[in-house]
Amino acid sequence: MKTLKENQTGFLKIVTILLVIIVGCTSCNNDDEAATTNPGTTSSDIIAVPFFVETADKQMPTSADQLLYETRNHNPVKAPDGQHLSWGEFSQVTGTVIVNCMGANVKVDLTLNGLIPNGVYTIWNVTFDAPGMDPSETMLGLDGIGAAGKGNGSDNYFTASANGSASISIISPGGSLSMMGTMEACPLTDNFEWHIIGTYHMDGKTYGPDLGPDGTVAEQFGFIFKNETPQ
Repeated sequence: MKTLKENQTGFLKIVTILLVIIVGCTSCNNDDEAATTNPGTTSSDIIAVPFFVETADKQMPTSADQLLYETRNHNPVKAPDGQHLSWGEFSQVTGTVIVNCMGANVKVDLTLNGLIPNGVYTIWNVTFDAPGMDPSETMLGLDGIGAAGKGNGSDNYFTASANGSASISIISPGGSLSMMGTMEACPLTDNFEWHIIGTYHMDGKTYGPDLGPDGTVAEQFGFIFKNETPQ
């Protein structure tokens, strides 16, 4: 016959095992809930945007040595030091974005290299309804565009370092965008197509909720997220 002490020891072991199981299941449930309600992703699939720059003869650039002009006023695309930039220099951006949806907001963390040294940049949210971006349409058929972050341009800008690197974290709410249209609280899953776009400001200035005067800006890079079956 087991003693009282042995029975107590066995009981404590059972309680300990049950607590481990309960805590483990609770953790699993929380992880499942977080995965369901707070989707996120990481991407290094950055693209060089060719639609807002052109060659001297107003064609889309096709080779690295072609000098660039922005498409709105055909002004030369120059670095802060006055150097006329080529497509090779403009299109060499690399980077990673981490996206996390957080209730009514979406957070993006950008780490970038190959930017124009000491260049001034802003980040923009761009949305498209189905069937998505269409290069044959005016403004690519976009549905909405606005300054990332608060929307007033107070937190979507940065200056690249002297070696062309930068990082920035921005939290954007769902709702109306600063220039046109709207964005869902989690555009990663609830917009048909969502782009995070980086724009280079040749005049070294930013313009709050607006891109700025024609002839002073050129959209340079972006990350594209396409959801075929938005909720």
